[in-house]
Amino acid sequence: MASNSTRTRRRRRWSGAMLAFAALAASASAASAQTEVDTQAEVGGGGTTTPVIECGWALNDVDHNWTADPTLQDYGQDDDAPDGPNAPAGNTDAAPCVVSGDQATQADGWTDVIAVKPNAHDEPTFAFVELWAAVSSNSPQNTIVRWDVYHPDDSFKVQIDGTRYTTDPTRCFGPTGMYGAAIATGQLTTAATENLIQECAQQHKNLWYGAFPISKHQPYGPYRIVLTASLAGGGSTTLTYYIDVLSFFNLEKDFDTIDYGSVSANNHYWQVTPGDFNFGAGGPTVRNTGNAGIGLDVSFDPLCKQGVPACTDVKRIDKFDAHFGARTGGNLQYIGTEPNGIPNIALALGGNVHPTGVVTNNGPDTVPPIWHSFDDHIKRTLCPNDVGKFEASIYVELIESGTYAGEIFLRGRPNPICATDRGAPYNAAPTLAATGYWNT
Repeated sequence: MASNSTRTRRRRRWSGAMLAFAALAASASAASAQTEVDTQAEVGGGGTTTPVIECGWALNDVDHNWTADPTLQDYGQDDDAPDGPNAPAGNTDAAPCVVSGDQATQADGWTDVIAVKPNAHDEPTFAFVELWAAVSSNSPQNTIVRWDVYHPDDSFKVQIDGTRYTTDPTRCFGPTGMYGAAIATGQLTTAATENLIQECAQQHKNLWYGAFPISKHQPYGPYRIVLTASLAGGGSTTLTYYIDVLSFFNLEKDFDTIDYGSVSANNHYWQVTPGDFNFGAGGPTVRNTGNAGIGLDVSFDPLCKQGVPACTDVKRIDKFDAHFGARTGGNLQYIGTEPNGIPNIALALGGNVHPTGVVTNNGPDTVPPIWHSFDDHIKRTLCPNDVGKFEASIYVELIESGTYAGEIFLRGRPNPICATDRGAPYNAAPTLAATGYWNT
């Protein structure tokens, strides 16, 4: 999980005032045994009206390097463009932030304002979301802007204190590319953008910004963002909208070859190097560096005798088995093994199976591929950062002597039972990135 940063502001002005008062009191008592001091106080909120939130928008920080100076950011496209934001029921506005009369305005409750995909393995850093707001106030120096962010299950995630960006009118045009990204993602209309810049230049409103990280260990789905603007000691207004954190998985392996060693007819062989749970060293290991839970599928192409014109009859090995288990469960499950221990996954060979006996390395050669699935138990589910042990075996029937080569393919499939999958709408299959094939 990404750590939630907070800011602690230590206000020391009261201690200085207390020391000054003590010094005056000592001076007065030294001059006279008795004296009278008139006191008065005025309590105010720093302004006479409540701030108005005109618009709020969010942007992907695609270079994942948030700093205090947003001019250094690299704004990217919305991950689900061109779908764009969705208006609340009954709202026909073209975008969240539009011009009404002579002011920019935004209704409460816009959903899907932007979609963000976390970084696989949270590398090179967390993905960040930038938050922007246009706020009008007759006392900007006493205005407080903040964003409260809530997870999809509505539990609190983080509070971000806003920083006033437009400390002078020359900054009303914003960081390079910021307005363009907001327009491209469907959050601001061009007319609204022009209105914001003009009103800001006339010092009728200010831009505020903040940012927060999204980790792949956090649940995916709609995140509620509540933007609040208030005067110190005075009234406040809020604006609510939602961003989407996309689900994805990223299946990785740490091996390129499975070696069954020297074999002979009518025998069962497991790979020479056993699988393990140490990714990057030792035997075959797989892991999921995405944010959605996945199960594992496996597909086998036959091991074909090399250097012969066709992979047929006694020139191929086509009975396989495999077992797999996630470290969180530790129990391996076999697929395709009969009670006598002989693999029974016999390939239904199509017309495109290594026609020349050469491994193609371009995807399963059976048409269509034949996938065999491990079950959906948590013991065979790869949650974010989970590693799993994978092993394969062959059963050798009567074959010719020689060197045999083939391929195994691994595929992740949605199995949303992990902590990051909790709650609606995660009971349905998540939206996944393109599934690639790993072959050995």
